[in-house]
Amino acid sequence: MTDYADSLTPQTTAKAARAKVEPKLKAVASSAHDAYDSLKEVASEAVDETRARVKDIAAQASDEIQTRYGDLEAWARLKPARALGIAAGLGVVLGLLLRGRSTKTIYVREPR
Repeated sequence: MTDYADSLTPQTTAKAARAKVEPKLKAVASSAHDAYDSLKEVASEAVDETRARVKDIAAQASDEIQTRYGDLEAWARLKPARALGIAAGLGVVLGLLLRGRSTKTIYVREPR
């Protein structure tokens, strides 16, 4: 008669443990795969919806810009002197802002 402890070899113990764990691992893997598929579907729908909203907003902005440009062009044709003055003033201001700091140093002496 063989002893019970002798019949439990590492190979049989590993096979028994694997037989117990494998179905649970498959169930967990299946659940994880289903969750991944669900998340992927939701994310895809959100991306598609956001893409459509961005296209709509871009189209509205383009229409608004074209309308404003047309209004500005009409105003400039009605009042060309004022439009030219405003453009020149903006040009001077932008030129002063973009020219940067002067590299010349001016020293002022105190009067004696």
